Amino acid sequence: MHPAEPESGRTGKPLIRKTAEAFMAITLALMVIAVFSNVVLRYAFGTGLVIYEELSRLLFIWLVCMGTVVTAYEKRHLSFDLLVDRAGPRTRPVLDALAGVIGFVVLSMVIKGAWDQVIAGMHSYSPVIGYPLSIAAAATLFMAAAMVVILFKQSILDRLRG
Repeated sequence: MHPAEPESGRTGKPLIRKTAEAFMAITLALMVIAVFSNVVLRYAFGTGLVIYEELSRLLFIWLVCMGTVVTAYEKRHLSFDLLVDRAGPRTRPVLDALAGVIGFVVLSMVIKGAWDQVIAGMHSYSPVIGYPLSIAAAATLFMAAAMVVILFKQSILDRLRG
């Protein structure tokens, strides 16, 4: 647990993080059931349910995006810190600020692109289940928006607090 995290309950995890982890666990369980059922159906009966393929694909998209948000929140995402580790104590805050600005710019572009895909997908439907394709694109929109909030908290609010 990160020392600056607010605690909630006995586990010491914030409610939002516990909710995200529960969502990921349920999503993964549904994916396992869908894929395993299809495997059994294919080997036992020579057929499968196309609905399960489409459902597992949609769930996988949401699982990856939610996992990315949790990883960013925990500051466990991949980072290239060769230059920052070699910087002196005066240069490091400048490089951290530059990385934050670059992060905001990139995430803003992802939000714009994801929003365009959500709008475009509102009138397009998946071929089997028939859900609007904007639901899949909304995962990327959610991920980028949540990461902007996390980046703002980590880059600005946490630094102002000390």
